[in-house]
Amino acid sequence: MHVLLSHTMFTGSLFHRIAEPARAVAEAGLGVEVTVQRGLKTVMAPDRENPAGPLVVREVDAQGADVVVLQLPKTLEMLQCLRLLQAQGVAVVVEVDDHLTAVPPGHQGHDALIRKGIGRIAETCAREADFVTVSTPNLLALYGARGHGAMVPNAMPRRIAELPPAYEREPEIVTVGWTGTVGTHPYDLQTMESGLEHALDWTRGRSRFAILGQAGNAKELLRLTDEPIEMPWIMDVDGYSAAIGERFDIGVAPLRIDTFNNCKSWLKVLEYSARGVFSVRSPSAEYERLGLGYRAKRPRDWSAAIIRAVEGPDWRREQAAANREQVLARHLTEHTAELWAAAWRTAREIRTRTDRIGA
Repeated sequence: MHVLLSHTMFTGSLFHRIAEPARAVAEAGLGVEVTVQRGLKTVMAPDRENPAGPLVVREVDAQGADVVVLQLPKTLEMLQCLRLLQAQGVAVVVEVDDHLTAVPPGHQGHDALIRKGIGRIAETCAREADFVTVSTPNLLALYGARGHGAMVPNAMPRRIAELPPAYEREPEIVTVGWTGTVGTHPYDLQTMESGLEHALDWTRGRSRFAILGQAGNAKELLRLTDEPIEMPWIMDVDGYSAAIGERFDIGVAPLRIDTFNNCKSWLKVLEYSARGVFSVRSPSAEYERLGLGYRAKRPRDWSAAIIRAVEGPDWRREQAAANREQVLARHLTEHTAELWAAAWRTAREIRTRTDRIGA
């Protein structure tokens, strides 16, 4: 079986939901030939029914694939590609890892996804696909109910999980870190309320707060005494993952519990754990399901966990080492390879049955 994976421009989603699954499936020897590329080769032409209107997709090249995976298709042109591929007898899988119509106001993507209707196009693509792959149970209920999809959880490549872990260091100043851009997490950091500042104040001179990404107005949001240290984002995911373990000793993963975040995967805590970084995290459904990291529900929970981790390096290392072992035992891409292959095979079977019924 030949599977063509068509990916988006978003580095993180490409890495975790396309490139590394493709690598894992190939290395597992599951009888699947995988091709990865950005977009599809198409021929555009005037619409026969509206020649003066915008061009439409008239032809799309499946490149001999039995299955084409469309990652986060959000345009009318991608919907046209999906329908043309199915007309050729090619099975189409839509890969989606966010609740695209639940992005909250204040999020950088809200205008495009909600007000301009891009999220609704993506949901139409998911409905019309032969099969859907998602990263969480809530997304499966949304996009892949009644046998229309499969959940494949995010996982880490072994090469990253086996890098020298953070807990092997003995830092003089403990770095409490968060990864991300405040603009795409407009309400998340605030869930720690005064907890982070209290912990930093209690351990002043022994700890510091850093953001790997774009700090924006994090100081004001968290009412911090000092500006967080801003570490430039690293586009290369291997480099980014390595940096987490090289720069952070404690990782925080605060999430506001809302519809959008309830569908998000456990990736941030998984990344921290894979790199041997002790993590403190919100009690979101996915973080609870993963079972890694220290649960913090109230400001005093964030404060107490961070203080204990700063003041008790042996405890911090013990917890971080145990979480890393869980990643190595259960949450590597080699553990999810068969799930990806099975989803693609199912899509192929569904398309074959559909074509037979319509013949």
